Amino acid sequence: MAEVLRDEIISGKLSKGMRIDLDETAAELGTSRTPVREACLVLVHEGLVEVAPRTGVSVVGLTPRDVEDNFALMAVLSGTAAAWAAERGTPDQHKEIRLLSDEVRAAADAGGDIRTANFLFHRAINRASNSARLLILLRQTGRLIPTSYFDMIPEQASCALREHDDIVAAVTARDPEKARRLSEEHLVRAGRAFVLRMFGERESSVVEKSG
Repeated sequence: MAEVLRDEIISGKLSKGMRIDLDETAAELGTSRTPVREACLVLVHEGLVEVAPRTGVSVVGLTPRDVEDNFALMAVLSGTAAAWAAERGTPDQHKEIRLLSDEVRAAADAGGDIRTANFLFHRAINRASNSARLLILLRQTGRLIPTSYFDMIPEQASCALREHDDIVAAVTARDPEKARRLSEEHLVRAGRAFVLRMFGERESSVVEKSG
């Protein structure tokens, strides 16, 4: 439940100041009021919503800087995962990464939904880092990356696929620094594209200049 509401906030469907009515949301999601209330408490701790005595639950919202920061943090962690996957990954793990990269491309070529294939591909790289601690941090930070990314920006898929090919090549060649750099660039670029789609060119340029 928290995942659904979180993604609606991160993707901009629920914008700053919007009130989340527990009963209405429960009806829309086909559940009771309690799971929605519990989900909102999770989002309070994540800083995505706030609760006031009279107005109830309302969306705090995300600024362009917030979104880019989320992607930048994920980029650092993903870069580390790719570097460690290059160093520590087993031959079987590298083989799985190649196969899943091919599956992302096959899904894209078929005009299908690449979200699941893309998730599995990145998860395979993360797991190949063979670091339980890093996986925990990736899961925590990954919650702030929208699962609907390619639904909102479908034209980014072709660029992402090319970047995947380069990342796979670096990981399987056991070139950790190149794998790190390419993976970080992949996420940073994705973040900038998402800011541009969510907030427009003016806000995106402001973030770039201030960064």
